[in-house]
Amino acid sequence: MEQQTHVRLAALTARALAPYASRPTPEDVAGLVDDLITCGWHLHHEVASIPAAERTPSAADGLTEWEYCSAAGPRGSGPHANWNHARGLARVLQKLARALELHRGMGVL
Repeated sequence: MEQQTHVRLAALTARALAPYASRPTPEDVAGLVDDLITCGWHLHHEVASIPAAERTPSAADGLTEWEYCSAAGPRGSGPHANWNHARGLARVLQKLARALELHRGMGVL
């Protein structure tokens, strides 16, 4: 993963996994979700390009989780639904990034 992508991912996941007391406005959360999805599809594509025989179980799980989470969208309604969705996306992004870094022999995020 490029250093720029790594830095962007770290910033996005930090924003999404901030304490609930630091939850952004609903508009900012919506933008965060869009950014997480954009970054996530890029990571998904990279991890999916790893030959299946070389994928770790965690990488395979991350691909499945990403497809589900990105397609499902927020669950429920109310002030925390989109925020919880962003947090779930961020956790899956971290899993995909770790899988990619491990595959490339660059260490763990």
